[in-house]
Amino acid sequence: MKSKISHYFASMALLSGFLLALTGIVYALSVHLTRISDPGEIAITYGFIGFGLSLILTGINLMIKHPKEYHPHIVGTGLVLNCIGIGAFLALYPQGYPVWVYPNVTYVAAVYAAGICLLAGNAFANTVLNQIEERARQLSEIESEKIKSHSEDEIEKEVQRTLERSLTDKDGFSKFNMELKDAEYDFILGKGLTESEEKKVVIQDEITEVESLKFASTGKLEVLDDGLDSASLLLARATSTASGGKETKGIFNSKTKLFRRH
Repeated sequence: MKSKISHYFASMALLSGFLLALTGIVYALSVHLTRISDPGEIAITYGFIGFGLSLILTGINLMIKHPKEYHPHIVGTGLVLNCIGIGAFLALYPQGYPVWVYPNVTYVAAVYAAGICLLAGNAFANTVLNQIEERARQLSEIESEKIKSHSEDEIEKEVQRTLERSLTDKDGFSKFNMELKDAEYDFILGKGLTESEEKKVVIQDEITEVESLKFASTGKLEVLDDGLDSASLLLARATSTASGGKETKGIFNSKTKLFRRH
């Protein structure tokens, strides 16, 4: 109901303003208004045009949707200043000199210009702010509709794509299968590990057959088999002969060295 009333007054103000401004223009054409015309004719012409312009700006302000809190105060102040300026002009201008001179002319023009600036500036500011708020509301509605339209599958796919982009080669993982990659590490093995490779571990063999073979090589193995006894004796003699030959060769070499020194 309130909006309908404001629109009604806005329409009436616009219509009245256009009619008054048109009346002033028609009157100026009918009397052939010039710079040296009668002061009363000039005052009536500019009075109609000035008051019509004020009503037009007031109607525009009243037609603004969702005005701000300061809107009524600015519109009322601007309309009052315009009325004061037009009234002062109609009262002072026909009297001519010495009334319509500086500084009275400046005061009247400043009051009327201030009212026009308030009305025009308020209309422009409210329009721009409403456009910004409407655009922001539309964007929020579009974003909410996009969010609602996304299904769970699309959200999961988007999460997977995000994970794929976030996992890089520097992380030591593949792009998505989370498998470890072969990486080269710069470190030196400790002394314990390097020395353990050079050492040889000797384990004593306790197999019975091996022990028997050792005794057979010395000729001390006694069994109830003539063939094995003969083989063990021959193995013992061959082993002792080889070791004796080595000792004899060693003695011979030492003697040869001794003769060479003399």
